[in-house]
Amino acid sequence: MSQEDRIVVQIDSDVMRVTLNRPEVRNAQTPAMWEQLAHIASDIPAAVRFVVLSGRGQDFSAGLDRSVLAEGMLTELQAEPDDFIARAQEGFARWTRIPQVVIAQVHGNAIGAGFQLALASDVIVAAPGTRFAMREVSIGLVPDLGGTGALIDALGYRRAFALCATGDFLSAEQAHKWGLVHALAEDPKTATDEFMESLRHLDGSAIADIKVLLQSVASDRDSWKQERSSQLTRLATLFGTSRA
Repeated sequence: MSQEDRIVVQIDSDVMRVTLNRPEVRNAQTPAMWEQLAHIASDIPAAVRFVVLSGRGQDFSAGLDRSVLAEGMLTELQAEPDDFIARAQEGFARWTRIPQVVIAQVHGNAIGAGFQLALASDVIVAAPGTRFAMREVSIGLVPDLGGTGALIDALGYRRAFALCATGDFLSAEQAHKWGLVHALAEDPKTATDEFMESLRHLDGSAIADIKVLLQSVASDRDSWKQERSSQLTRLATLFGTSRA
């Protein structure tokens, strides 16, 4: 499978579907995929009003493909951690900056980077039984791909802290009750299509302005820089180096 095949992009009228396509590893993500996600988000045709993020196979995304740690990622993190994390964040941050409505259509597991990709969307639609988790603490790290601010906006500090500190799983059912998941549906694709249809008769530019307005007053607007700073501290501790 080529790097390009790991994320499939399909455009149908005003909808662009972006599908993680590594079902054999539960759509585990790599730095190359984060770079590809950033490129995709930067090159959306003007006619597109909606972007649907999804995953092929049994899971939305099981998080980081840990095999890349042995394939050079650790070396990069030791050599240029700030630059590496900043580049990784772009694969997630750019989805929050585009005017299109971004919908995460989630099923199975959304763990770590998978959860944070879903949190980069405007709306999450989930299948029953879906599980969300921030598991970075299990390897001595913190979430650093933009998800923490959006998580606090949705759940509040105490729930977000407990979730990130324990690495526990959050069910889609509970996430729906708490307001993180917009819709819980046996058929997430149909529910996603229905949601998009409900917006089609509305002024697209007004919706884009609402997105900018709400993001400007949301607490997650500063999470990217703080996450990077916290992760640099964790990496210095793990590698036994001093924080510059």
